[in-house]
Amino acid sequence: VWAAEAGLRCVLARLAVPGGEWTILAGVSIDSLCRPSSSPQAITAGCTGKDGAALTDSSTACETCSGGFFLFLGGCYKIGEAPGSEICTAASGGKCTACNAGASGKYVIQNGDPGAAPGTECILCSDAAGANGYKGVAGCGTCSHTGSSAGTATCSACQTGAFLEGGQCTVCGVDCLVCASATECGTCTAGKYLKTDKTCVDAAGCLSGTYADPANGQCKACTDTSVTDCTECAYDSALKKAVCSSCGSSKPLLMMSVDGSATCVDTSGCTGTHFLSNGDGKCIPCSDVSDGTAGNTGVPGCKTCAKLGSNNPTCSVCLEGYIKQGDGSITCNPCGPNCATCTQAGDDKCDTCKPGYFMKTSSGPGQCFACDDANNQGVEGCAQCNNGATPTCTKCKPNYRENSVGTFSCTKFCEDPTACGGTAGACDAIVISASGEMTYYCSLCGESNKVPIDGKCVDKTSSANGNTCTNGACQSCAANYFLYMGGCYKVDTEPGSLMCSKASTGICTTPTGQYFKVPGATAGQQSVLACENPAGTTVGERAYVGVEGCKTCTAPPEASNGAMAPARCTACGGGKKPSLLGSGCFTCTVSGCSHCSADNMCEACSDGHRLEGDTCVRTGGNLSTGAIAGISVTKSSLALCC
Repeated sequence: VWAAEAGLRCVLARLAVPGGEWTILAGVSIDSLCRPSSSPQAITAGCTGKDGAALTDSSTACETCSGGFFLFLGGCYKIGEAPGSEICTAASGGKCTACNAGASGKYVIQNGDPGAAPGTECILCSDAAGANGYKGVAGCGTCSHTGSSAGTATCSACQTGAFLEGGQCTVCGVDCLVCASATECGTCTAGKYLKTDKTCVDAAGCLSGTYADPANGQCKACTDTSVTDCTECAYDSALKKAVCSSCGSSKPLLMMSVDGSATCVDTSGCTGTHFLSNGDGKCIPCSDVSDGTAGNTGVPGCKTCAKLGSNNPTCSVCLEGYIKQGDGSITCNPCGPNCATCTQAGDDKCDTCKPGYFMKTSSGPGQCFACDDANNQGVEGCAQCNNGATPTCTKCKPNYRENSVGTFSCTKFCEDPTACGGTAGACDAIVISASGEMTYYCSLCGESNKVPIDGKCVDKTSSANGNTCTNGACQSCAANYFLYMGGCYKVDTEPGSLMCSKASTGICTTPTGQYFKVPGATAGQQSVLACENPAGTTVGERAYVGVEGCKTCTAPPEASNGAMAPARCTACGGGKKPSLLGSGCFTCTVSGCSHCSADNMCEACSDGHRLEGDTCVRTGGNLSTGAIAGISVTKSSLALCC
């Protein structure tokens, strides 16, 4: 769950961009995740050094693999499971015997040399150095190689950020993610927008008469909004569309709608639902009272009106959700708060409900309840539903996942109501409560004017609270906030308080029990990490990781440059127990056992027990293990006994 990316993430890090740099950190790649050399995963995969030598804390690669794993580019991959299955289809003795190669669209080619060194049996499409004369193409994503002779693969598609030309992959231009040539971008990187000249700019860089559309990452023309003669516009995140702000000469009046959208009209078009203002040429909705000046003030709740001379308009028809009062020049009184239509005032007098609400009866009058009101038989996370004593959900809220087709149940996958801006954002920041429950918060905001504060996307101008955040993520945090997985979190409110209780300088100094302080982290770096997060974080050229399944832990000492340091697990979740070194969590059902080195392999006993083989035997007292004279309580210290 902690791996933010699938596939060959660790192995391909240095090859993702042709010519890109990669700092090698200690730790070995096991099924694409970088693991400490002492981790159970590295041990299970049979990852060892040259000629079977034991790994050290500074080891960066495996030289051999075993036990159903094969060696590839310095890492061990399990045969028959992703991501190993993308590389190899058959293996024996820690070596791949049949690469997943063949038709165009594969990630590797087969090294046909029978003397290929272990780990080079498959050649990555992007490995331009290759082995035994079999080579990939720098920056290539998928390729093929025909014939039995050595040679260079034929690239069919480049990796993201490069384009194919003459059989070679060339890096796209600045801020370009997908391109057809060095000067013709097709898709920009996150937070950038594609102009008509195929270059990428910030939202402010979109030309006059265009707007930055976060839905497709393009600078789109205001005329594309279907508003005739619109000359200037801007994207409205609430409406999720562009709103016109200025009109051309043929239809010079900007006619605002009740929902905040706008169209362009001439004076003949400003009638019925709108009226013409005095003097400044605005076309105002009949219900708009915001101006407040004589002749420019509408009637609350009014749908249709007429204006004589410079007087305020008089209303003749009310909007849905309002009740007509009087004759001639009428006033409009609101229905109940959740009613779409009514003929009487009162919460329980609705004829129909607003979208997102339902009546417990098939028709009105009645009271309208929110579709997600579980106290009144609503469905948690439901955005739209049908009427009935037990309403049927037809659509879930953006931050809920639909679990079936037609009639939905909804499961929350993100705490932010907008799901961090949809597909352009990311809800990958995992926060663990004291009970071990995981909740997900924003690590990246998809809208250019939003940043992740306390796990939710808020306005970067008014709600950033002194934190430094750009391009949908935070780079450093203010006092009493700390940086965690792309966002800034406050220590005295949830979810921040679930992770840290003190961060006076923007760095967490007092983490909660299920987290540990990252050694050497600054306000511009993640300073706290979950004990059970094996993906970890980096501080410069140092890497720090948690232990999978760990509930509480102690922080590791500061690592040396290029090294990886794991936390020491002191208690595990799910009924498992840690090893003595705290490097892993294991099933440990041996009676009286306090620590296991592998599943049900006891290495230390609890108070009142001593270790005999793999079992714990009662000593008859309640002495601590360290106080039992002459008795070895761990396998590692057995030689010291009597």
